[in-house]
Amino acid sequence: MITSATGLIIGMIAYIGHNYLSTQIDKTANKMEAASADFMDVLQEPTR
Repeated sequence: MITSATGLIIGMIAYIGHNYLSTQIDKTANKMEAASADFMDVLQEPTR
């Protein structure tokens, strides 16, 4: 019974950690995508 409870606790901690890291990766990817879109906009601007 102790090993089952310990396994469940470790599983929940791993699940929370996985969700946190996935969220951080998604945020970073969105920031990178926005930065690349801004950079492409700068490259597309006509020169004087």
